[in-house]
Amino acid sequence: MSAKGEERREAILRAAMRVLTRDGGQGFRMRAIAAEAGVGISHVQYYFKNIDAVMEGVMVRYLEDWDELMLDAPASLAGALDFVLATQLQHGGCALLWELWALSSRNEAADAALKTFYAGYTDRVCALLRREAQTDAPNSVVRERAALIVALIEGLSILRGNGREQTLAPQAQRHAVDAALALAALPLPPAKA
Repeated sequence: MSAKGEERREAILRAAMRVLTRDGGQGFRMRAIAAEAGVGISHVQYYFKNIDAVMEGVMVRYLEDWDELMLDAPASLAGALDFVLATQLQHGGCALLWELWALSSRNEAADAALKTFYAGYTDRVCALLRREAQTDAPNSVVRERAALIVALIEGLSILRGNGREQTLAPQAQRHAVDAALALAALPLPPAKA
């Protein structure tokens, strides 16, 4: 794909993210995305064959954005979690994920995109856990622990989002990091020989 084509595809994805965040699943349509991107619908259809392909592209882009953002995060589990929680509310990502959660119960593409996102997210937490614990525990055990940490962080976004933090969870960031570290510190069984 040409540089111009990549730019246009990226602009369409960014527009799709804005439409999903602003209008929710009911407004997440090819025409709305095209209008937001300032292109004709045929341009959107050229890069994405259907709305499900746009959804998939949005999730890939969202995960890539978080990967890029995490380049600035500390390498320790505590530092990375603190960084994620501090930036979680600054990037509008919570609203996007809330919309995907709502859509996922009725839309297979949204459900698949969300599963892909959380698998990647959990992989990243697994790597932090392995580095922190320096363990040879089975992958399944590390993954289960990582999934709990992801659930804690993501569940917290509901309490903290849309300005609710001071009312519902003013100390939540500190407590969430402490809880995640406690989960990480629990002994992990070694791999069976």
